[in-house]
Order: sequence, then structure tokens, then C-alpha cells
Amino acid sequence: MGMLVGFGRGALLAVTVMFAFGVLKRLIFAFGLIFAFLKFAVILAFLILLASIAFAIIRGWSDNKNGIRDV
Repeated sequence: MGMLVGFGRGALLAVTVMFAFGVLKRLIFAFGLIFAFLKFAVILAFLILLASIAFAIIRGWSDNKNGIRDV
């Protein structure tokens, strides 16, 4: 009888560990996906910022060439 109780506790421990590994694996995947989207958003915002700066510089050069002056 003692061996059955021991095997039951061992099986319960093994099931708990395997369940924890499964949940951890899914959490790692989910957070990896979230962080990948976050990285993409940051890179996209940076590229938009660079493009807007370049657009402002080109617009300023164009205004200077056309003789338009700010008052």
C-alpha cells in the first residue's frame, strides 16, 4: 500500500512539473509575441520620425530656393 501512495505522490509531482513547463512555454511564447509587436511599433515610430524630419528639411530647402521667407 505504501508503494502505491509513493507512486501516486511521484505521479502528482511529475504532472505538476509538466503542467508548469507547459504553462511556462506558452507564457514565453505569448510574451515573445507581445515584445515582437512592441519592437515593431517602436521601429515604425522611429522611421516615421526620421521621415518627418527629412520631409521638414527638404521642405525648408525648397522654400529657400523659391525665395519664400518666414516673417
